[in-house]
Amino acid sequence: YRELTGAAVRNLGSLEASSKESLAKLNPQAASLLSLQWIEDLEDVDKMRAVAKSSGEDPRIRTALTAKLTDALGSAYPPPLPPPAREPRNAEPQDGGDNPGTRSSAVF
Repeated sequence: YRELTGAAVRNLGSLEASSKESLAKLNPQAASLLSLQWIEDLEDVDKMRAVAKSSGEDPRIRTALTAKLTDALGSAYPPPLPPPAREPRNAEPQDGGDNPGTRSSAVF
Protein backbone atom coordinates (compact mmCIF):
# COMPACT_ATOMS: atom_id res chain seq x y z
CA TYR A 1 0.00 0.00 0.00
CA ARG A 2 2.97 2.35 0.48
CA GLU A 3 3.70 2.37 -3.24
CA LEU A 4 0.15 2.72 -4.57
CA THR A 5 -0.26 5.17 -7.41
CA GLY A 6 -3.03 7.74 -7.46
CA ALA A 7 -5.01 5.66 -9.96
CA ALA A 8 -4.67 2.58 -7.76
CA VAL A 9 -5.91 4.48 -4.69
CA ARG A 10 -8.91 5.81 -6.61
CA ASN A 11 -9.80 2.23 -7.54
CA LEU A 12 -9.63 0.80 -4.01
CA GLY A 13 -13.38 1.04 -3.52
CA SER A 14 -14.70 0.22 -0.08
CA LEU A 15 -12.07 0.59 2.64
CA GLU A 16 -13.90 -2.09 4.65
CA ALA A 17 -12.37 -4.66 2.28
CA SER A 18 -8.83 -3.58 3.25
CA SER A 19 -7.07 -4.69 6.42
CA LYS A 20 -6.23 -2.14 9.11
CA GLU A 21 -2.55 -3.02 8.62
CA SER A 22 -2.75 -2.17 4.92
CA LEU A 23 -4.59 1.09 5.57
CA ALA A 24 -2.00 2.12 8.14
CA LYS A 25 0.72 1.67 5.50
CA LEU A 26 -0.76 4.14 3.02
CA ASN A 27 1.58 7.03 2.41
CA PRO A 28 0.11 10.50 3.08
CA GLN A 29 -0.06 11.39 -0.61
CA ALA A 30 -2.04 8.24 -1.41
CA ALA A 31 -4.27 8.68 1.64
CA SER A 32 -5.13 12.22 0.52
CA LEU A 33 -6.77 10.70 -2.57
CA LEU A 34 -9.21 8.56 -0.58
CA SER A 35 -12.84 9.33 -1.24
CA LEU A 36 -14.66 11.03 1.62
CA GLN A 37 -17.55 8.67 0.90
CA TRP A 38 -15.27 5.69 1.59
CA ILE A 39 -14.29 7.26 4.91
CA GLU A 40 -17.94 7.98 5.75
CA ASP A 41 -18.77 4.33 5.03
CA LEU A 42 -16.11 3.02 7.44
CA GLU A 43 -17.60 1.34 10.51
CA ASP A 44 -14.50 -0.32 11.99
CA VAL A 45 -12.85 1.99 14.55
CA ASP A 46 -9.45 0.30 14.10
CA LYS A 47 -9.59 0.96 10.35
CA MET A 48 -10.57 4.60 11.00
CA ARG A 49 -7.54 4.93 13.29
CA ALA A 50 -5.32 3.31 10.65
CA VAL A 51 -6.44 5.81 8.00
CA ALA A 52 -5.99 8.64 10.50
CA LYS A 53 -2.40 7.56 11.14
CA SER A 54 -1.55 7.32 7.45
CA SER A 55 -3.39 10.41 6.23
CA GLY A 56 -0.95 12.98 7.56
CA GLU A 57 -2.39 16.46 7.95
CA ASP A 58 -4.93 16.50 5.10
CA PRO A 59 -7.62 18.76 6.64
CA ARG A 60 -10.44 17.21 4.61
CA ILE A 61 -9.68 13.69 5.83
CA ARG A 62 -8.72 14.76 9.37
CA THR A 63 -12.04 16.56 9.79
CA ALA A 64 -14.06 13.57 8.55
CA LEU A 65 -12.14 11.06 10.67
CA THR A 66 -12.19 13.24 13.79
CA ALA A 67 -15.97 13.54 13.53
CA LYS A 68 -16.41 9.78 13.03
CA LEU A 69 -13.99 8.79 15.78
CA THR A 70 -15.49 11.28 18.22
CA ASP A 71 -18.96 9.88 17.50
CA ALA A 72 -17.72 6.31 17.89
CA LEU A 73 -15.48 6.76 20.92
CA GLY A 74 -16.88 9.82 22.67
CA SER A 75 -14.53 11.31 25.22
CA ALA A 76 -11.98 8.52 24.64
CA TYR A 77 -10.98 10.28 21.41
CA PRO A 78 -8.48 11.66 20.94
CA PRO A 79 -6.44 9.41 23.18
CA PRO A 80 -4.43 11.23 25.83
CA LEU A 81 -0.84 12.06 24.96
CA PRO A 82 1.85 10.56 27.15
CA PRO A 83 3.64 13.10 29.33
CA PRO A 84 6.94 14.34 27.89
CA ALA A 85 10.09 12.70 29.21
CA ARG A 86 11.92 14.92 31.63
CA GLU A 87 15.62 14.94 32.33
CA PRO A 88 16.71 15.08 35.95
CA ARG A 89 17.44 18.65 37.08
CA ASN A 90 21.04 17.85 37.98
CA ALA A 91 21.82 15.92 34.81
CA GLU A 92 25.23 16.57 33.29
CA PRO A 93 25.29 17.63 29.63
CA GLN A 94 26.32 14.82 27.30
CA ASP A 95 28.90 16.91 25.39
CA GLY A 96 30.83 18.20 28.38
CA GLY A 97 28.77 21.36 28.72
CA ASP A 98 30.47 24.69 29.28
CA ASN A 99 33.73 23.26 30.53
CA PRO A 100 36.36 24.89 28.25
CA GLY A 101 38.81 22.06 28.91
CA THR A 102 36.47 19.48 27.38
CA ARG A 103 36.85 18.66 23.72
CA SER A 104 33.88 17.72 21.63
CA SER A 105 34.05 14.60 19.54
CA ALA A 106 31.45 15.75 17.03
CA VAL A 107 32.14 14.84 13.42
CA PHE A 108 30.86 17.14 10.70
